[in-house]
Amino acid sequence: MSVDKNTLHRQFGRLTALLITCLLIVFLLCRPTSGFAQGNSARTLFADNKAGILQIRIIDITSGSKSAIGSGFVVNDNGLIATNYHVVQIAASKPEQYRIEYLSASGAAGSLNLVDVDVVNDLALVKITSQTSSQTSSEIAAVLPLAAAEPAIGVPSYALGNPLDLGLTVVPGTYNGINQTSYHPRVHFTGSLNSGMSGGPTLNQAGEVVGINVSTAGNQVSFLVPVAALQQLVAEQQLRGQSVDNMALRIGQQLLADQEKKFAQLLSLDWPTIALGEASVVNELSPFFRCWGGSNSSSDKAQLLNADRTCRSEDNIYLNEKFNSGVIEHQFFWLETDKLNAPQFYAYYSRLFDDFAPGNKAREKDVGDYQCDTQFVAVNNAEAKPQRKTKAVFCARAYKDYPQLYDVLFLQGTVDDSRAAFISHFTLAGVSRDNAKAYARKFMEVAQWR
Repeated sequence: MSVDKNTLHRQFGRLTALLITCLLIVFLLCRPTSGFAQGNSARTLFADNKAGILQIRIIDITSGSKSAIGSGFVVNDNGLIATNYHVVQIAASKPEQYRIEYLSASGAAGSLNLVDVDVVNDLALVKITSQTSSQTSSEIAAVLPLAAAEPAIGVPSYALGNPLDLGLTVVPGTYNGINQTSYHPRVHFTGSLNSGMSGGPTLNQAGEVVGINVSTAGNQVSFLVPVAALQQLVAEQQLRGQSVDNMALRIGQQLLADQEKKFAQLLSLDWPTIALGEASVVNELSPFFRCWGGSNSSSDKAQLLNADRTCRSEDNIYLNEKFNSGVIEHQFFWLETDKLNAPQFYAYYSRLFDDFAPGNKAREKDVGDYQCDTQFVAVNNAEAKPQRKTKAVFCARAYKDYPQLYDVLFLQGTVDDSRAAFISHFTLAGVSRDNAKAYARKFMEVAQWR
């Protein structure tokens, strides 16, 4: 029986196509997808580390009920546990009303004492109390190793914690390196952290802690404290060998050192400027200092031109739920009119000038009253033609628990023109007097009606 060449070619083609299809099916069945691999890693990490990840509970002593929750994890065999400062702060400041407890994945519970803090990086170390320390080895066995180096950008990472009191949860995401717009180092993590996960660990695929969950901006934009900050805090605590006796003193020292380093850096810079009307104002000083602006220049009904620019640092240092520090804020306004008479313009200008407030929140129990010094100042600058007269207001309020630290509000506005005006303002939160005065001098030199 003979077969022509065309038939043979067709049959060979069908066999080849069938073979290729079979090979593809086998390859796809045998090769794990990235989603499968990631899910498998998440399950393994959860199983291997759940014993060392705890729910941190703030208990109202009178009611016996939890008032807030967060997460934490074991960092050594002595029962030392890491979490966020903001998770335990209220219990640390009001021990007569609150206590700190842990709840393990196995259901074991016990009391915790605050051992040390790094308030600048929002970290705290707590430890199981002596009454329950005997349970540590049997109920909290898994010590989570801290990564020795920062991971490469783009590697899979896994945040663990207790979101919304739903139980221990794994959130997969991507490690995106240190956020360049933050003065205090924070890792950009593309995973959805939720309330209750604060203080929990984020792990690499080897099960090492690469960051500590701290905050979220939503839409899978979250932030971690780099593990290096925790390593430093643990090393300091182990060297000390005991709990910090005076936590307020410890926090005050950390705040003073942080502002000294920050303002030394800022004051050493050549401050860039940008035009606002006929004035020069301070532009973005560094990547962690963001500026925005606007005006009503397109409005036909506006009786005066109002152009503004606001710059603010991206970092807040959490001291309590109603008290933040570390903020630097600049504001600038250029006003001019050919429609308002002098009294009308002055009335608008005065309302705006009197409406400024500090750029950070604080309570009477946290800070003293503002003490202000007001002076009329002639701008001493060869480029200012004619020389401008301004009203300058310098106000400071002292931190009650942290000596040598102040919030400062500075406000300056021109007073010698009935048709135009320039206002400049800054807020500094948690700064020494010397740094505040040096900052004001440099600010006045740069921000001027030229």
